[in-house]
Amino acid sequence: IMAVQVAEANLFKAGSGTGTNRSTLRSSKEKLTGGGRSSGPMSFMKGYDAYAGAIKSGGKTRRAAKMEILNVDHPDVLDFIESKQKEERKAWALIEQGYSGGMNGEAYASVAFQNSNMSVRASDNFMDAVKTDGEWQTKFVRTGGVCETFKAKDILRKIAEGTHVCGDPGMQFDTIINKYHTSKVSGRINASNPCSEYLFLDDSACNLASINLMKFLNNDRKFDTESFKKVVDRFITSMELLVDGSSYPTEKIAQNSHDFRPLGLGYANLGALLMSFGLPYDSDEGRAVSAAITALMCGQAYKASANIASIVGPFPRYNENRESMLEVIKMHRDHVKDID
Repeated sequence: IMAVQVAEANLFKAGSGTGTNRSTLRSSKEKLTGGGRSSGPMSFMKGYDAYAGAIKSGGKTRRAAKMEILNVDHPDVLDFIESKQKEERKAWALIEQGYSGGMNGEAYASVAFQNSNMSVRASDNFMDAVKTDGEWQTKFVRTGGVCETFKAKDILRKIAEGTHVCGDPGMQFDTIINKYHTSKVSGRINASNPCSEYLFLDDSACNLASINLMKFLNNDRKFDTESFKKVVDRFITSMELLVDGSSYPTEKIAQNSHDFRPLGLGYANLGALLMSFGLPYDSDEGRAVSAAITALMCGQAYKASANIASIVGPFPRYNENRESMLEVIKMHRDHVKDID
């Protein structure tokens, strides 16, 4: 538990963010071998959060970025769901008493979880139980036995209430995330980075690059797809070179970075692009445009990666994951047919 704290501290020092699923920690409802009960993951999350606030990110003024995750079948999931909204209400009370309510003010500096995004990890089974108004059981971490039984809808309602009050917790959909996992043989995906755009194996890291979509508008207000593809090529090649030129906070992260060579490519300014086309952000047309651009970026990135592999070979752990890698690419390709 403390080794994870050291790794997080080194990541924050370097200016990076972290994301961790704490569901392997036994719950506050479980006994310890020597007697007594475990303090549960929530107590450790408070410690992680405090250190993140102390270190900040890269020594700069902004807070460190971190994601805390708990599975929806963990016995402490309700405490997790309600934790940040309770802290938010404490901050409101302090603000009413005259304490500063700014981001770095005294009110929010006095309460927990202000450095953390929080997400409940939910399976399709849980969401199906919500839809059918079924029951949901939490499971003891050590034994896998049933801890408590709830209405699935009640849990989702509490998640929604927390999101309404303070934006947390969010949700991560475990089944679909692992369906699109390109390296299934090497392990499952349990967590994400703070903003959830990077999801991969435990103890892995990824450099993230973002392409400004507004740079690709032609004079006639059309999207320049050829220039966009060339930029995707350049980014993939550049980030591939960065893998070997980077330093990593732990040996495990360094090993996985070289074994899998993960690259993160995305885009920014989608809202501005859609406005320039006269399309509402929340519209079928807007979603179709974003889907087309995303598909083009994804396909071109895989093509660029394949071209590099044809010269220097694929990443070291490719062969064991070849089937799942190609299956995920096939799913992406098949979904392009659904874009109107």
